[in-house]
Amino acid sequence: MTIEFRELRTAAELAPLPPLESRVWGNKVEVVAVHMLVATINEGGLAIGAFDGDRLVGSVYGFATHQLHVLHSHYLAVDADHRGSGLGIALKHRQREWCLANGRTAMRWTFDPLQLGNAHLNLRSLRAIATQYHVDLYGPMAGINGGLPSDRFVVEWDLVGERFSGTESIEVEVPPVSADEIAAASASAVDARVSLRDALVPLFTDGWRVIDVDRARRTYTLGR
Repeated sequence: MTIEFRELRTAAELAPLPPLESRVWGNKVEVVAVHMLVATINEGGLAIGAFDGDRLVGSVYGFATHQLHVLHSHYLAVDADHRGSGLGIALKHRQREWCLANGRTAMRWTFDPLQLGNAHLNLRSLRAIATQYHVDLYGPMAGINGGLPSDRFVVEWDLVGERFSGTESIEVEVPPVSADEIAAASASAVDARVSLRDALVPLFTDGWRVIDVDRARRTYTLGR
């Protein structure tokens, strides 16, 4: 497999991104419109596409924030048949290279605390940390999110500094729930959402941050 990475800026170049979002997240409504992609990229954002031949198979998209040194990475999308290939990590590092070349020294984004595959990429592979927990941040979301309350970690990735590790640590168990159960909004998925929220929100309020994940043991490690 030969993947070509391209920075995308024009409406024609960005047109394949909403269909990619629909394929990845199973939701044709809550996608970023091409005109919004163009506008935010012209104001300091970035979209990178990964192409297998002429086919877009992955992308990262981010936009400028109120902090000049920070890019908000709105999404990382990889087609199902290219997952597990390292393409997601490669896209994040391409995004990192662009940030450093354009005066950005940090990135932040969000992800669902119940999705431990995403947690492994963000916390262990990239060595970012989760600094905030938001309850139902985006409201109910369809597709793979199943209409569950959209609780999200806010992740921060310092591109130049030393990673925070804390002087003490604790572990929190993540309830056993599958991606299919989340997408179906099963009773077990609802229970898992509430249980993990109840465990983590008081800890974040008390100054703890999520610094690692063990997806085999289904635990988060928090530092303070």
